[in-house]
Amino acid sequence: MVSIQNIPARGGLWLALAAAAILTAGCPITQSQDTPVPHKAFRDQITNTKYYLYVPSTYDKNKTYPLVVTLHGTNPWDDAWMQIREWKSLAEEKQFIVVAPVLRTFSTEGIMPVPIGKRLSALAEDDKAILAICDEVTHRYRVDPKRILLTGFSAGGFPMYYTGLRHPQKFAALIARACNGDPRILDGVGVTKNTRRIPIVIFYGKDDLGRIQKQSITMFQWFRRNGWDKHNSQWKEIRGGHLRRPETCYSYWSGYVQL
Repeated sequence: MVSIQNIPARGGLWLALAAAAILTAGCPITQSQDTPVPHKAFRDQITNTKYYLYVPSTYDKNKTYPLVVTLHGTNPWDDAWMQIREWKSLAEEKQFIVVAPVLRTFSTEGIMPVPIGKRLSALAEDDKAILAICDEVTHRYRVDPKRILLTGFSAGGFPMYYTGLRHPQKFAALIARACNGDPRILDGVGVTKNTRRIPIVIFYGKDDLGRIQKQSITMFQWFRRNGWDKHNSQWKEIRGGHLRRPETCYSYWSGYVQL
């Protein structure tokens, strides 16, 4: 992590404030960690990617459950371990399964610039892992295939957009929580009637980072240009800064599927 003590004197105040913002962005996990059962770590059998999983303590194999696939942002300010911890209490309360894959550095780097070629290469690898993990979890547990949410936080928006738009049949909705985005990662995606079937919600905090706000709006404009309308695409600016907000995400998701 950046050490504020090592920032040069010239421009020191501005840089110190910028470093402090980076250090705190996305870090706090305010959600309860008091769940009846712990989350667990696994590696999928296809790509050997690590992921964290939380299954409600009252899981019943005779019922079907929604699934949240949550994608983390930039290390070390966010990672899969933080994502499972922010979601698991809500999963227990609302009775859904949640999985958080460990993603690659260049696909989830939202602070420093990444050459588009490196990002696309990492995103393609993460795409394989996300699908393999989804298949593994849905095979092991009774997941309703019509109630699978793909969501990202911060730089987790890059893999969310990349994978969600390439496999719209896999997910019931895409929800971007204060996400980075770049339309170039969607070059080559064939937008069809089936692609437009998947609803998209993009929201961020009114006091969020300017970069996050700008990229969120840019991605929303991309969706509208490519045929999404007011019935299956939403853009919201809400109170606060760069916060995780799984509860807000759940609320939007429940507006599109029966939870």
